[in-house]
Amino acid sequence: MKLSSSQESKIRQFLPKHQSSSALWWVLQRISGFFVFLLVFFHMIVNHYLTALMNTDAVPELQKGIASFEAVQWKMQNPLYFWISILFVIFLMIHALNGFRMVMLDVATGHTFRKILAILLLLIGVLVIIYAFILNSTVISFG
Repeated sequence: MKLSSSQESKIRQFLPKHQSSSALWWVLQRISGFFVFLLVFFHMIVNHYLTALMNTDAVPELQKGIASFEAVQWKMQNPLYFWISILFVIFLMIHALNGFRMVMLDVATGHTFRKILAILLLLIGVLVIIYAFILNSTVISFG
């Protein structure tokens, strides 16, 4: 079946302009989702199960409870925990903001709006990651 030129132009409106770019963001969404799942699992195990099983007599910081500032500060002293929490924020921002971007691109028309949206979401993501890094570093510095 042959389409008329007006039908072809209507169809082209909904196709991505750069196929490779769209495919990259699609793959990035899946990869970031996988890492968010792994890091949430890690977060739950470390913060809610392993800490509860620890001997609080050996670690006085944990005697006040799992969610106390001292307990969080004690955990953040470990560089592995610190960097995993930063990676968690990074992958979470990539996944959440890219998901929001994909939904908005489904309903948005206009190249200018798409460009502004991409810049705004990138700015939000970078600011949140910087804030997480500063917050985690500040928690460590109080120790």
